[in-house]
Amino acid sequence: MKKLNLMGAFQTFGGAMAVPIAFLPFTGLLLAVTNILTMPEIMGSLASPESNFYKVMTILKSGGWTIFRNFPLLFCMALPIGLARSAQARAALVAFFAYIAFNYFTSSILTFWGPDFGVDFSQEIGKESGLTMIGGIKTLDTSIVFSLLVGGIVTWIHNRFFEKKLHDYLSIFQGMALVFIIAFFLMLPLAWLTCLLWPKVQLGINAMQTFYIGAGVPGMGIFTFINHFLVPTGLHRFVYFPFYFGPAVVDGGLYTYWIEHVAQFAASPIPLKEQFPAGGYSLEGNICVFCSIGAGLAMYSTAHKDQKRKVAALIFPAIITAVTVGITEPIEFTYLFISPLLFALNALVGAVLCMVLYMAGVVGFMGGGLNDMILFNWVFYAQNHANLIWIHIAIGLTFAAINFFVFRFVILRYNIMTPGRNPDEAEVRLYSKQDYRDKKAAGVQPDREKAIAILNCVGGADNVDVISNCQTRLRLVVNDPSRVLDDQALKAAGALGTIRSGNNLQIVIGLSVTVVKEFFEAEVMRERERGRDAPEPQPAG
Repeated sequence: MKKLNLMGAFQTFGGAMAVPIAFLPFTGLLLAVTNILTMPEIMGSLASPESNFYKVMTILKSGGWTIFRNFPLLFCMALPIGLARSAQARAALVAFFAYIAFNYFTSSILTFWGPDFGVDFSQEIGKESGLTMIGGIKTLDTSIVFSLLVGGIVTWIHNRFFEKKLHDYLSIFQGMALVFIIAFFLMLPLAWLTCLLWPKVQLGINAMQTFYIGAGVPGMGIFTFINHFLVPTGLHRFVYFPFYFGPAVVDGGLYTYWIEHVAQFAASPIPLKEQFPAGGYSLEGNICVFCSIGAGLAMYSTAHKDQKRKVAALIFPAIITAVTVGITEPIEFTYLFISPLLFALNALVGAVLCMVLYMAGVVGFMGGGLNDMILFNWVFYAQNHANLIWIHIAIGLTFAAINFFVFRFVILRYNIMTPGRNPDEAEVRLYSKQDYRDKKAAGVQPDREKAIAILNCVGGADNVDVISNCQTRLRLVVNDPSRVLDDQALKAAGALGTIRSGNNLQIVIGLSVTVVKEFFEAEVMRERERGRDAPEPQPAG
C-alpha cells in the first residue's frame, strides 16, 4: 500500500490554488486604474457621470469585476487543473457543470423547503440573508468553501473513472461523460447536506469574523508572522485564503472588499482604520518592501570588502525586485538556505512592522510590492488621508533600519556565511541571479528545453508522480528521490534553486513557471506514450 504523502498533498493543493491567483494582478490593476479615472476629485469634469470618458471607464470597470465576482467558479475549475492526473481541461469543464448543478439543486431545495432548513429564501441576496448569486443562480453563500469541495470531488471521480472502459454498448458514456454522470448524482445529496448544515456554519462564520476583528493588533501580528513564515512550504495559502478570498473577516474576502469600497473609504474623512477595521490582516506586502531593504543591505554591509562589488551586483537588483513587485525569493531563499534563523527573524520583524502600521491607522490591501501600495492604496489616501502616506513611509523605513541592524548583528555574531562573507569564495550568488548569469553566458534557454532538461534531472517520466506549480515554483512528487540529480545539475538545467523534503521536490523557476510546467507535462506524457508503445521484450531462445 502506497504511503500517504501528506506534505505532498498540501503542496499540490497549494499549487492548484495558484492558478486563479494568476488572473489577479491584471484585473486588480484594471479596477484600481478605472476607480481612479472615475473619481471627479482626481479627474475633474472628465469623470462626470454624463461624459463619454466616464461611461467607457465604467464599462471597463464592470469587466474588471469578472474575476472578483466569480471567485467560487474560478476556484472550482482551478482545482482539477492542478490536481487531475490527466485531461485537466476536461476535468475542469466537468467541475464547472457539477458546481452549477449543485447550486441549482440547492436553490430548488430552498425554494420548496427553505423554512424547514431555517432559511428565508424570499430575502434579497447579501447582508444578513446568507444568500448570494453564483452563475446567475440564487443560492446559499458558501464562499469558496463548497466550490473547492465540489472541485475536489470531481477531481477524485475524474482520477478514478476517466479512463475506465465500459461495454461497447455503453461506450458513449465513458470518459468525461461518465465523470459528469457520477458527479451529477452526487451533487444532489451534497446540496441537501449543504441546506441542512451550512446555515449553522454561517452563524459560526459570523462569530469568527467578530472574534478576528476583536483580536485586534495581536491577532493581526500572529496571522502575519505565521503566513510569512510558511511561504517556503507553500502551506501559507491555507492561512491567508480564508482571509483574502473567503469570509474569515469580511464577506467576500479582504481583496474584493477593499477594491469594491476603496473609493467610498477615500471620499470619507472618517479614519480608514474605523471604516475598515479588518484591514490590518492584509498588510504583508510591507515585509516585501521594507524588510527586504534592511535584509539586503545587511548582507551587503557584512560582505568582505573584496567581494562587495559582486554582492552589490546581486543584492541591489534583488532588493529592487522585492520592493517594486513583491517577489522576495532571490533574497529570502538565500538566507533561508543559509540560516533559517534569519528567515524567522525577518518574518518576526515584518509582523511587528504590520502591527505598528495598523496601530498608526494604515490599512488597505498590500499583498505585493510598492506598485500595489501606490495604485491600490496611496492614490486613494491622497483624497482625505494623505497624512497616512508619510506615516506609512516613515514607519516602513524605520523598520527597514531595524531589520538591517538585526540582520547585521546576527550575521556577525554567529558568523553566518551570507553571500560574499568568505573572501576566498570563487562565486558569489543568489538563486535568481545565478540563473541570470547562466543565461548571459550561454544564451536564453527556451522553456521547452528547460522542461526537458529538468525532467531528465528528476529521473524521467516514470519517476514523476504528481505535477503542479505555484507562482514561481514547479512542484513535483517523485517516486524515488534517490534518482533526482543534485542541485548543481538542476541549476545547470535552468532551475534557480530547489527545496527537497522526502518525495516532495520544489524547483524554483521564476515567473515563467506556468509555461515550463506545460512543456514539462507534455514531455512526461510523450515519454509515457513511448513507453506504452514500445514492443515488449521477447524471451531469449
